[in-house]
Amino acid sequence: MTARVVGSLFITATAAGVVSASTQGTTRGLMVFLMAVAIAFIAPTLFPVLKQHGEGTAMGYVVARTLEVVFLMTAIAPIAGLQIDDLWGHASAIYFCVSVVLLNVLLFRSRLVPRWISMWALVAVVPYLAGAVLVLLDVLTPTQAGTLFVPLAVNEMVLAVWLLVKGFSAELERA
Repeated sequence: MTARVVGSLFITATAAGVVSASTQGTTRGLMVFLMAVAIAFIAPTLFPVLKQHGEGTAMGYVVARTLEVVFLMTAIAPIAGLQIDDLWGHASAIYFCVSVVLLNVLLFRSRLVPRWISMWALVAVVPYLAGAVLVLLDVLTPTQAGTLFVPLAVNEMVLAVWLLVKGFSAELERA
């Protein structure tokens, strides 16, 4: 059951993120808010399963996702008429990358999902992080960095579908 909930949350967060990137104004703000809510529920939902395979790393994952949401929420500030530098919203990508590494190290070690999925994420996080840093340094626009984000975005959807269809390795989830 946990795997299906998490898979659904990953898909919700990604879909809302894609829509938010292609819209403006209130719609963008609402999509970012939906994405942030979905992200906020992923880590605590996974924590009981992950902590069995490394409690410290699992807690680090929860903290990184929480910080990602905090920084992401600044992106909806314009709806409330607040002016906040876009830098804060883009900083959420750094915490996302940290969470990707922590989650996929745990998934790799525990074999809760096939190792190729977690290895793919650990490789794909490198160009994503490079793109995020280049956006923060104002070297690239988010649109220009988009191709660097694709491998990890696809990986996250593969993980989500895997969790929806196959779930976690049953014997390890209960271990």
